[in-house]
Amino acid sequence: MKVKKICIKALCVSLCLFFFSCASTPEKKIDSAYVMVYDYENSEVMNVTILIDGETVGNTDIYGRLMFPCEKEREVLIKASKNGYESVETKSVIKAGTVVYFKMGSGSYYASKAEKLLDDCDAINASRMIGKALEIEERKDWRYLQEIIVKESNK
Repeated sequence: MKVKKICIKALCVSLCLFFFSCASTPEKKIDSAYVMVYDYENSEVMNVTILIDGETVGNTDIYGRLMFPCEKEREVLIKASKNGYESVETKSVIKAGTVVYFKMGSGSYYASKAEKLLDDCDAINASRMIGKALEIEERKDWRYLQEIIVKESNK
């Protein structure tokens, strides 16, 4: 009786393995290219608008990725932009399977760098960083920091 149950279980397992191993998977056609966007702290940036040759192709997902159709090899201008971040662009030859990476800095990132540089008594580079922050976004607290940096550089 025990041997009969074991044989039936073995037969069931064998049939299951047979049927699942016969399943075929369709051939995956790669006709897309990809964009991946990160900030300077290596975090993914979501909702970045991606433009190719001036035409919006979509926004990045929560992982900073966007997949877009690419049927033939071509040279394009790819631009990534988001409010509160610097816009970045590059000319690239893309084809199916190409991955284009972008790094973009936020205004907050540059303002934070400016504060650290000011703490390190490097007013020249602090001024450059706060200038970048203000190009991205006009904020009163950053203007105030800029005034402090100017005063420190005049000492």
